[in-house]
Amino acid sequence: MRRVFLLCMLLLTYYSHSVHAQQLPESKTLTPEEYDPEEFPLWAHDIRRFEIISIGTFPLTFMITSLIYDFSISATHNFNPSYSIGSQRSDRDILIIASSAAGASLLMGIIDLIINTNKRAKQAAEDEQ
Repeated sequence: MRRVFLLCMLLLTYYSHSVHAQQLPESKTLTPEEYDPEEFPLWAHDIRRFEIISIGTFPLTFMITSLIYDFSISATHNFNPSYSIGSQRSDRDILIIASSAAGASLLMGIIDLIINTNKRAKQAAEDEQ
C-alpha cells in the first residue's frame, strides 16, 4: 500500500511539472519586475515596518524580560540559592515573561511608527515652504 501511494505521488509530481513546463511560453522571461513606488499606499509601508520591528524585537525583549524577571524573583527572596536565575519557572511565569516581552515589542513598534510619522510630517512641512 505504501509503495502504491509513493508511486502515485511520484507520477502526480512528474505530471504537474511537465504540464506547467508545457504551458509556459518561451518568449516570456521569468525575471521579477520591480515594484513601483506608488504601487503600495504609505499606510501599508508603515504597517509593514511596524510588523517587522515588533516581531523582530521579540526575541531580544524576551531574553531581557526573562533575565529581569528571574533577577527580581531572586532579589525578593534575598538571593537564596534555591531561587537562582532560571531555576523556578512555572507555566504562569513563562506567560508573564512572554506577555511582558510582547508588550515591550509592540511598544517599540509604536514608538518607531510615531517617530517616522512625525519625521515625515516635518519633512512635508519643510517641502511646502
